[in-house]
Amino acid sequence: ALLALARAGGEYPAGALGEAELGRELGRLQAFAATVAAETAAAPLPPRVSRLDFSLAGEGWTLTAAFADLRPLGLLRWRYDDTRPVDYLASWLSHLALCAAPPPGVTPATLGLSRDGRFRFAAIEAAEARSLLADLLALYREGLGRPLHFFPKSAWAYVSKGENAGKAQAKWTGGNRPQFGESADPAYRLALRGEPVPLDARFFALAKRVLGPLIAHLRDERLDGAAGVPRGKSPIPE
Repeated sequence: ALLALARAGGEYPAGALGEAELGRELGRLQAFAATVAAETAAAPLPPRVSRLDFSLAGEGWTLTAAFADLRPLGLLRWRYDDTRPVDYLASWLSHLALCAAPPPGVTPATLGLSRDGRFRFAAIEAAEARSLLADLLALYREGLGRPLHFFPKSAWAYVSKGENAGKAQAKWTGGNRPQFGESADPAYRLALRGEPVPLDARFFALAKRVLGPLIAHLRDERLDGAAGVPRGKSPIPE
């Protein structure tokens, strides 16, 4: 039934080429489903809501994090697509909230599953997690008043490639395919109208401030060591 539905769509070409690719994709999908099933075999713990209080510039802020699928080994996040910067970033934010107020009986660790692999964030001391969350929350507060020069795809290209400004610029403009550049996002075009150089000093500072701690704590077999330096050309989309 799944193959019939796939053949009825327009994602794969007709003939032997399409059938071969469809077979490969079905194999990847089955392997991914089996991995998710194995990682979720243990029953989830009762839902938990964490409330974290912060003081930002004399203002009281409360961050609420709801966890409905925690297990003794920690937090599991999965999405059937190749790993992208947004997957790392979303998992990192949840991981920080988990580590800042870890519930009893739960290892404060996070596992991310994707179509092309897996990644982990190991436990962080509660005080460090709270400090990192406070810094990110301060950026959120600032962003409510003016557009922050943080663009995830370009920032990831910059930080993950050893602070390579050329890689960030290529991701921002799209190179020979400007329609695929991050700068083509209508929201960015509206917010940054009149800005001559969006990838300015603020951008590079924010990229390191937001993604630096993430990469330092990231464990991914597709990357070298704790620093997250790619092995040659990284297979991870930017």
